[in-house]
Amino acid sequence: MDRQNIKVSVIMACYNSSEYLDDAISSILNQTLSDLELILIDDCSTDNTIDIARRYQMQDDRVNVLSMPVNSGPASTRNTGIRIARGKWLAILDSDDVALPSRFEEQLRLADSDNNLIMIMSNFISMDATGRKIKEHTYPTKHKDLTERLYSMRAFPPHSSMMYRKSAVEKMLVFNPKYALSQDYDLWLRLSEIGRLASIDKPLVRVRKHNQNISNLEGGRRQACYGFAAAVCHYLRINHCPDPSAVYDETHWRAFILWIEQQLIAADYFEKQKAWTEARVKYFATRNRLLAILRFGNHLLKTGHFSGLMWNKFFGSSLPKCLAQEWMKRPRAVQVSDPDYQESETMSL
Repeated sequence: MDRQNIKVSVIMACYNSSEYLDDAISSILNQTLSDLELILIDDCSTDNTIDIARRYQMQDDRVNVLSMPVNSGPASTRNTGIRIARGKWLAILDSDDVALPSRFEEQLRLADSDNNLIMIMSNFISMDATGRKIKEHTYPTKHKDLTERLYSMRAFPPHSSMMYRKSAVEKMLVFNPKYALSQDYDLWLRLSEIGRLASIDKPLVRVRKHNQNISNLEGGRRQACYGFAAAVCHYLRINHCPDPSAVYDETHWRAFILWIEQQLIAADYFEKQKAWTEARVKYFATRNRLLAILRFGNHLLKTGHFSGLMWNKFFGSSLPKCLAQEWMKRPRAVQVSDPDYQESETMSL
């Protein structure tokens, strides 16, 4: 392989990934675009993930395998791979997902049409643990529509569909380790502030949904807290206020996340999400589409959250912007140094 002409560097973080790793790796090596490299980073797996990865490394010189010295989590693991990437574009694929054969060829074709594009994504197909198709997910294609969806925390293409222009991200902390979850959402927000986004109106990846997904393991609550933290930090940045994810040490950052959680509790956010989840369970419990819709709507009506949840579903949430405005009411020095600052203290200053 000519390492000077690599077009795409694919970053694949692995942790106990042996069950699906063959499918993920093969989907990259069988792309219609051959000018790529696959960087596999094993995060101290306890199964035979590293053996599978090294087998492919021996078979194909486009594969590079790294091992983390200690278990470090997905953000640090991906950053390790990105630091040695040689491609003009960086792509992500989770070790249990599958890239469709023309993914990179089609994404690069779009990239070549607009030099201002720094992040390109696509529709995707969700599949269950066995690989059976669940449904196809579609998204807008234009920058304006994508950023509106991104800023209001509506459904967005998965990071396994993402491709980033390396020159746009190499000077920033790509995946911020302070985010135990939602590191990808934080990155998308930061990139949207400096360049243009686009999506391809066809599925280019298959994303696996199963009980080992991080969002399932964490129960959703922590994911929501970090997701809202990322959105609040975005609104603070564009209003020229200190970004807690950049200026806080770990202790103050945890306090900021706790503040976010407290605001979500006060806004009844978790109760609303619980109602939505329970309604979805009722929806998927029957194959009769009309009956499923009736059960879904009836459950939300009984909880009293129907109108709010349906508004957020189709128009997004204004809560991140509101929380940022609340945070900006604090004195600037306090924003930088003390997230534990209490509202009552404002009155005495």
